[in-house]
Amino acid sequence: MISTEKAFDMLPYAVDIFEKLDIQNYGIKKAQEYKKKYPDKNRTEIQRELGIELIKYVLKNSQKVKEEFFNIVALAADIDIETAKKRPFTESIQTFKEIFMDGELMDFFNSAMQ
Repeated sequence: MISTEKAFDMLPYAVDIFEKLDIQNYGIKKAQEYKKKYPDKNRTEIQRELGIELIKYVLKNSQKVKEEFFNIVALAADIDIETAKKRPFTESIQTFKEIFMDGELMDFFNSAMQ
């Protein structure tokens, strides 16, 4: 679990990623597509699918938010930025994925960005 202190430290980087990649519009577009494509899925299932889609979107566009990514990984993993940059890619992705899959943390980020 990520502490409130870490969440506040991550927030500026998360907002930068959110804005640079225009995640809000991307998420809205994908949500509309999923509702049409999967009318029988419930909201929780669609949100899970959207979460996975957003992770893939961020990863595909990672060069645009490279520094923000490393800062968030460093904060989440309690390491410095240089160490975060030298970690195996799979470890950094796993850390980033855990952040996205933390429901409480994502609720915090969502409410802080509104």
